[in-house]
Amino acid sequence: MASGILDRLSPVGRIPGIDTARGLALFGMMATHVVPLVAGAAPSWAAVFAGRASALFALLAGFSVVLATRRVLEVPGPRGWAAAAGGLLVRGALIGVLGLVLGLLTSHIAVILVNYGVMFVLATVLLRAPTWFLGALAPVWFLVTPVVSHALRAEFSLVPGYGIPSALDLIRPVHLAQEILLTGYYPVLTWFGYLVAGMFLARLPWDRTLTRVLVLCFGGALALFAKATSHIVLGLGGSAELRSLTSMYPPYSRGSLEEAMEIGSYGVTPTDSWWWLTISGPHSGTPFDLLHTAGLAAAVVAACALVCSALGAREWVLAPLDAPGSMPLSVYCGHVVLVEITALLPLSDGTEYTVHVLVCTLGALAWKLGVNRRGALEWPLSLTVRGVQHRILGEKMVG
Repeated sequence: MASGILDRLSPVGRIPGIDTARGLALFGMMATHVVPLVAGAAPSWAAVFAGRASALFALLAGFSVVLATRRVLEVPGPRGWAAAAGGLLVRGALIGVLGLVLGLLTSHIAVILVNYGVMFVLATVLLRAPTWFLGALAPVWFLVTPVVSHALRAEFSLVPGYGIPSALDLIRPVHLAQEILLTGYYPVLTWFGYLVAGMFLARLPWDRTLTRVLVLCFGGALALFAKATSHIVLGLGGSAELRSLTSMYPPYSRGSLEEAMEIGSYGVTPTDSWWWLTISGPHSGTPFDLLHTAGLAAAVVAACALVCSALGAREWVLAPLDAPGSMPLSVYCGHVVLVEITALLPLSDGTEYTVHVLVCTLGALAWKLGVNRRGALEWPLSLTVRGVQHRILGEKMVG
């Protein structure tokens, strides 16, 4: 009995630490959703997770792409790629539809699922890209796409969009596409780099301690370098100019550059100055923000892998993180729905956050132990994807 429980909590074949990192990302995002990022005149404790938790979640989506397609890609020739791409297209489409439905239910959370779905679809072109290419593409993407975004938004006078994508937006497809790709809270143009970085990392030999240590060191160094360089560059004249502009920019309620650096820019920065590209504030979508959050996310994944390796057979102690992390789609959707309920209750911010953590943790543990290793939404999604792959491959289906 005990061994059966442990098998469900720590199933064989999963990369150690990935579920743990996903659990941390989920709980970090929950904090930013239910706890105000500003407490009085200063950032609250939840501001620590602003931009960083969602970046970790997005980077881990790259791991999901590789892990969900690697067996099918073992089939040689175009049919193997077609099956992997077909399954990923279906996965992206279903996740996107789910996000549009959730957008009808919530007014409190900028639901990321539609953007995720689009990124999964785009990832099909990289399924058989060499590992070195993915490793080179990710930093280039982080450096170049913010400049492209700034130029496009300035040229066409596009303003940031703070709406939650929903099925109602389908009647305005151009506007919906613009917000998803360029002006929304999680613009795919810049955020796709996280998925590319995750795909690269997922290709590395995570069974080796050296890999984990190197990723931890490199990721941490990159995060520190990006932050430090941003502060240095801003000191060359950017701070003075941006302080003269922020008082006229609505998202910054206190009208300060410090708020943009600590609390965030809601997806994209203004386009009235190129100096905006030198800040490293969360959700700003600048090169320094993307490099900082990607480096930190990589370091967190490596740290989780090292902890799991050190625990060995005792990895089950991380079940409160691993169980939600093994079913992120179910937990995320449950959290979005639960927010609509707890927002109506007379709860303090800390109490509301605790309720979300406990409900999602206990719910995930109960489902995993009593029903299925896969989450309530992951289960049918996986069956659907595998059905598509089977139809394409037929008798050549692997695994």
